[in-house]
Amino acid sequence: MARNKRRIPELRARLRELAEEYDLDELHDIADELHRNPPVSRAKNRSKPLTTELADEIRRYVRRNPGLHQRDVAQRFNVNPGRVSEALNNLA
Repeated sequence: MARNKRRIPELRARLRELAEEYDLDELHDIADELHRNPPVSRAKNRSKPLTTELADEIRRYVRRNPGLHQRDVAQRFNVNPGRVSEALNNLA
């Protein structure tokens, strides 16, 4: 599928030009409806921030319990699995 070459404001302006040129009120109505939706707000972060101390604690816990899944470790420390992954990959 080809990418659109024009942005929404440009398309809206062109529709208005065509509406004027051909005296088509419907194109003005379509141009009025053509807009971007506001960005979707994200849910608040409920996971604790990954401090160096927490990352160390998670790594020690995983070394003592190597068979656990990251989601189990995350539940134990009340963080999301992404935080566990960050800790295990030394991103903290």
